Amino acid sequence: MSDSRRFADSGATLGDFEKHFVVHCPRCEGKALVRADDHRLTCLACFHTENPGRWYGAARLVVRRKCPECGVQGMSVFETDRIVPQISVKCDNCGDERNYATSVTPLPFSQGWKTDPVFGCRLWLQTNFREHLLWAYNYEHLAYLRNFVQAKLRERGIEPRNTIRKNSSMISRLPVFLKKAGYRDELTVLIDNLEKK
Repeated sequence: MSDSRRFADSGATLGDFEKHFVVHCPRCEGKALVRADDHRLTCLACFHTENPGRWYGAARLVVRRKCPECGVQGMSVFETDRIVPQISVKCDNCGDERNYATSVTPLPFSQGWKTDPVFGCRLWLQTNFREHLLWAYNYEHLAYLRNFVQAKLRERGIEPRNTIRKNSSMISRLPVFLKKAGYRDELTVLIDNLEKK
């Protein structure tokens, strides 16, 4: 039986928890799963299914252009919650306004919430804590965070996998608020509530 007061960093990276994502369904807001192997979304509430190709989260749209009227080159950057293939941009030099093709970069957060990397749907397992956001991709990720938060003794570099690159583990990159002993009880309650979702 393991001691819940002790946590030995296994060297797990965030990528180790990206096998599936628990998200809000884009159709009904119920609980849905996105599998990493085929990137398919399946809602457990309304049974909506979706193949990859549509992005529901925030994105950065970049337009690089050369004005056809004055020849001045420019670049415009927009952050939006709606991806559009073209956007109207006005030249800063001559005022000519035209539609230009956009280059799209999906963003990991939308309206202050963490999203999954496949569809950009809001993660199911997240909540605000003071001025911070506590989130997990899935229940396994949440359980790993719980074990770390609850532990009074936290050891790094114990497992063979984590002896070479100690700073590559997810634990080494956690935000400071998750590492503070003074927040242990409050965070444990929040994680308990998320586990019941």
